[in-house]
Parts: sequence; C-alpha cells; structure tokens
Amino acid sequence: MYKRQLRFFQPEDGPGIYHAIETDRASFLPWLSWVLTHNRSVEECVTAITAAAAKRSSDNPSIDDFTLGILDRHSGGVIGGTGLHRINLAAHEAEIGYWIRPDRRREGLCAEAVAGLITWAFQSPSAGGWGLRRIHIRCAGANISSQHIPTKLGLRMEGRIRHTRWTEGFGWDDTLIWGVLKDEWDEHAGRARA
Repeated sequence: MYKRQLRFFQPEDGPGIYHAIETDRASFLPWLSWVLTHNRSVEECVTAITAAAAKRSSDNPSIDDFTLGILDRHSGGVIGGTGLHRINLAAHEAEIGYWIRPDRRREGLCAEAVAGLITWAFQSPSAGGWGLRRIHIRCAGANISSQHIPTKLGLRMEGRIRHTRWTEGFGWDDTLIWGVLKDEWDEHAGRARA
C-alpha cells in the first residue's frame, strides 16, 4: 500500500508547502538554493501554485515543467514535491527532480513517489500519462542523499559531467546523471529491470 499520493498542487496546499519547507529550511541547502528565494511565505507558495496551474491550462506547446505534490495518503499533508522538468517533447524525455520535508526523510517516501512518477510518465496519453520514452535524474556529485533515489530504483548511471556546477560550501562539483528507458522500467516492481 502506497504511503503517498501524487497530484498537482492546489492553492489550498500553500500553507502545507510553506510549513514543509520551513520545518528546517536550512537543511535543503546547499542543494536546493531556491528555498532562499522562493516559497518564503504562504502567499508566495499560493502564487507559485496558481502560476503553474495557469501555465498548465494554456495551449502553449513550449511548457516544459510540471511540478507535483507528494502528499501523505492518510492525512493529505504535504510531504514534498517532485515533477517532470526540461521536458523535450521531440525526444519524448524529461528530467525528474524531488524534495522531501526534513522530518519525513529516510522513510522511503521519495523513492516511492519518484517510482510512481516514472510509471506515470511512461504511460500513454490515452491512459492519462505523458507518453515519454526516457527519464533522467541529475544531481550534484556531493549530494549523497539525492543519489540514493536513482540507485534504489535501479536506474543506470549514464554519466558524470566534471566540475559543471558551483555548490556553495563545496565549490565546483560534478553533475551525476542516471537514466531509464520505458522498455527497461517494471511498473509493477516500481524499479528498472536488472
């Protein structure tokens, strides 16, 4: 039984997003520097949710970013966020990013949510999915916690781009890339086939 639910954030999730981040805002650093400039109040969270919904509802074919909430299945509370980013429709691929509130980390919720999102992304549009054929995850070489997700899900390590990102407190850091193709993904197991 899944412990989480994935869905687009709604305006009423604004307080939950704010409190999920504010629980320990500093713990997201240095990896997610957007916590310093975004979602600094409930109002900012609601504004971001409303802007994302307006972008989704437009007929703009260049939309390449969809943010989703990770919510506790029982309480409905915000656990974190994930999404498809840098969507390349011509190549039928996208990147997945994720974050989990500090007091709910190490429960397997992020891996469960990302596995659910990969399955959803690979489903055909007629089944309610995105119809993608490839998903990748990128993270900083020094961000060990983030690396656990693609590793746990059996994604293939595809590359290391050396000293491509500046990370405060670490200096120039590598970017690690994992990927999975649709025909490699076992949606019932929620992981890539060996």
